[in-house]
Amino acid sequence: MPMTGLLAQTNATIREAERRQREARNRESQLRRPVRLIDQLLQELEELNLKGMKRVPMAYEPRLDEIVSLVAPTPAVLDHLGNVKVKVAIPKLMDALYAIEEAVFTERLGPAIVPDEEPFPSDLFTAA
Repeated sequence: MPMTGLLAQTNATIREAERRQREARNRESQLRRPVRLIDQLLQELEELNLKGMKRVPMAYEPRLDEIVSLVAPTPAVLDHLGNVKVKVAIPKLMDALYAIEEAVFTERLGPAIVPDEEPFPSDLFTAA
């Protein structure tokens, strides 16, 4: 193969690698945003819950809509989107948001590794 052909092939390979890297960064950014929004919302909902509020206020609707639009492409969240709305019980929305966040983490990082068996025999005692 002539030298110019190798150079062209190398350049094409580099451009393809750069394209894949950009796509990976964009995907990572798309998955980080809903997690940040969910974390902020969970903190506020916890405060509302501690103050004795029972239902999610209407003022949260735009933020909930934004979260839904960001996570809707993730198939694992579909079962939980029904509770992402205002006027639902605060703990119910919080449970749905935690489940959605877990699904987003799984999409981003892969499934958690769960051992098939206990790491240590259960007849062992620990000293306190």
